[in-house]
Amino acid sequence: MKLHKFISTFIGVSALAVIGMAVPALASSQGVITGSGVNLRAAAGTSAAVIGSGNEGQTVEILSASDGWYEVNVVGVGTAYISADYVKVSGKVGTVIDSNVNVREGASTSSAVVGTVNKGDTVTITEETGDWYCIRRLNGDVAYVSKQYVSCQDNTAQAAPASFSSVDNTYAMVTSPTGLNLRSEATTQSSSKAVLAYNEVMNVLESNGSWLKVETVDGTQGYVSAEFVMTRNGEMPSRSSSGSAKGDQIVAYAQQFIGTPYSWAGTSLTSGVDCSGFVYSVMKEFGINLNRSSYEMAKNGVEISRSEMQAGDLVFFDTTNATNQGQISHVAIYMGDGNIIHSSSGSAWGVTINSMSEPYYDTKFVTARRVIR
Repeated sequence: MKLHKFISTFIGVSALAVIGMAVPALASSQGVITGSGVNLRAAAGTSAAVIGSGNEGQTVEILSASDGWYEVNVVGVGTAYISADYVKVSGKVGTVIDSNVNVREGASTSSAVVGTVNKGDTVTITEETGDWYCIRRLNGDVAYVSKQYVSCQDNTAQAAPASFSSVDNTYAMVTSPTGLNLRSEATTQSSSKAVLAYNEVMNVLESNGSWLKVETVDGTQGYVSAEFVMTRNGEMPSRSSSGSAKGDQIVAYAQQFIGTPYSWAGTSLTSGVDCSGFVYSVMKEFGINLNRSSYEMAKNGVEISRSEMQAGDLVFFDTTNATNQGQISHVAIYMGDGNIIHSSSGSAWGVTINSMSEPYYDTKFVTARRVIR
């Protein structure tokens, strides 16, 4: 092992002068990701922005732990947060009990010093060699520290799970394209009671931030990871055609405004609306709050296929480009039977009805979203 390579990989809490150069102290604990495509977030919590993803078997450096989340250092990503349910802590964790303790290249006082640790620092211990602890870093390089300077215990970095609290008037929809396990307990190690399909909905009973206790439409209760569902307030939408009553009500309400003139950025259903202003104002009447522009509105709800569309679903089009490039610039409300109601800036100049079988709308279709709750 080359000394300069080993030193350059150390990640720690303070810099110390060793052998004429600054060397960080060894610190933190090590873990392995236990799931595929696990979100790495900018902060602790499922509402925080996703800044990357981790895969099964990937090693992370655990910097801190609280409320069911780990702050970790991930190669290629940097500092991020990950649910503790998807990390298995490896090795033992020790606390340094003296100051300026030498960390060496080998398990001997005659081995070269490659760093130092101080009182209160934590180190991940993977092996024991006589009177020495072996410390393995993220890239596989190792170092050694004398046992007499380290107090050792198993997996002290484990985060205590947050307690569950009741949730009212909330449902969840599966966002994982490959489906999601409904588990008997709030842990990935528990047995799976069922596999929930993509877009399947369930009532949320309790939450601890990382896990949800849910009840499916057939009455089965269990736990799902909050990482792979989208939650919404309100009544759970039906998955059957008989559950489209609210969609029919929305369409009936929207038809009252046929003929309202097109007005760019307008939101008045009687004096003038643009395409997103029309949809925004109609849905607001039913307690459904959407983003204002058509592009941002396409982030609301959940995606459905064209064949799954029901009355009240939103339909998005690329009307900007001569050929459809998937850039959303127009939105309409699906009426059923292949028809849409929308505020058009074309020849109709206002709220009107068109068929999606018309070549223009057929070729301009981008996506559809379900926002009814």
